[in-house]
Amino acid sequence: MTLVASSQGEDFYEARLRAGQEAYRQKRALEAVDQLRIAAFGFLNTPPLLSESLARLALAQAAAGRPADVEVTLSRFLEVERRFSPYAQVKLEPDVRAEFQSLLLRRVPQASLLSLPGLAGLVETEEQKIAKLSPRERQKAFEAAFRREPGNAAWALGLARESAQRQDHKEVVRWTDKALQLTPGNAEALALQAHARAARRECAEALADLKTLPPAELDARPVLHADRFVCLVESKDWAGAETALKVVPGNLMVRGDVAQAEQKLAAERQRRSRELAGSTRAAAKSSPISPSNPPEKVAGAAPGKTSRAAAGVPVGEKKLTGEAAQRPTPPASEALAESRRLVKERRASDAAKILLEALRSEPDNRELRMALLEASCLSGAWNRGAEQIPLVIPFGEGEALPMFYAAVVLYQTGKTDEARGYMERALPRVSGPFVDEYAKKILGRS
Repeated sequence: MTLVASSQGEDFYEARLRAGQEAYRQKRALEAVDQLRIAAFGFLNTPPLLSESLARLALAQAAAGRPADVEVTLSRFLEVERRFSPYAQVKLEPDVRAEFQSLLLRRVPQASLLSLPGLAGLVETEEQKIAKLSPRERQKAFEAAFRREPGNAAWALGLARESAQRQDHKEVVRWTDKALQLTPGNAEALALQAHARAARRECAEALADLKTLPPAELDARPVLHADRFVCLVESKDWAGAETALKVVPGNLMVRGDVAQAEQKLAAERQRRSRELAGSTRAAAKSSPISPSNPPEKVAGAAPGKTSRAAAGVPVGEKKLTGEAAQRPTPPASEALAESRRLVKERRASDAAKILLEALRSEPDNRELRMALLEASCLSGAWNRGAEQIPLVIPFGEGEALPMFYAAVVLYQTGKTDEARGYMERALPRVSGPFVDEYAKKILGRS
């Protein structure tokens, strides 16, 4: 019985609210005041409807020429907003909302509105006013504001934005420096400063700024990923540059400095590939025993025997001799086919030997090196596997399995942070007991 009575009461007061709304629409202000006053009384425990009733009542009182009543009603409205913040939920017709907000701005001090989060947006700040000016007038207005309030970081930041629009990187650094002195860690100031410093090739400083920014801030400003890549190449941090390149958006790859940095990185990859190939050929041609290359002493080796390491043979693998040593180097296609067969037969070490032979004549063949990465990983030749990674990256999105092998060999050679990145990219596309084992080790996942 109580619930029914309560429901009927709410229906009654809502009927008064809608009757007052209609009376105001038909310009019957006094009737609207009477109806809305009753509605406001009935919604004391329903903040959104109370806020709506008070807003409409204030407008009706203003239309009826009752300014003193308007002041009282607006005070009640502000108190409800202060306690419950219901105004955002209030349903008012667009023209009525605009009319009421205009009434608030005329009758309520700006400081009072700014103190209430739900109403603060009604007040146009000086910064918003400046933003409406022409570029030349904005510059002058920000400069005047900074002279008037040198301790307000908003003006320094505004001047930094204006300088960035003109691509005046020197001025950007000047004003962001002032903004950061006033608000250390300001993300926008750091981002503007990092981009300006990268443009000025002050790469050490730009990288320091970028390191300070949270990853989410970098993702929100994709241009900074491109800046980071360029600066890492300029700093000759090749491993870092390889990683950074993966997150540079495609539309920024055509930027002049990014394209040049990518060319430098590609040239470095080729240089390392030639260097590694030359080392491999030199090791193969060198005599196992000579005055300049004496045999190493290896624990457990028989007296007078040359160790496999001294002979240029990886530990755990047999040196090819006789006919096998004199066989011509197989073409890449044959070597790849044979290595895949051997891997399937769980003879990864033998597969690696085939691939190493093929690489003597084709040291820049990426497919051979990808296969060698796999064979090295599966045979436990971690260091040799890790040597292949800089020669084959960046991996494409469809190369999840090589990414997984890269993660394993990097983890086994102590580069856990790099391993984690590759494992996270590969994991959604690979599975199996071996994958689960290393996902747990590298990412801590069960």
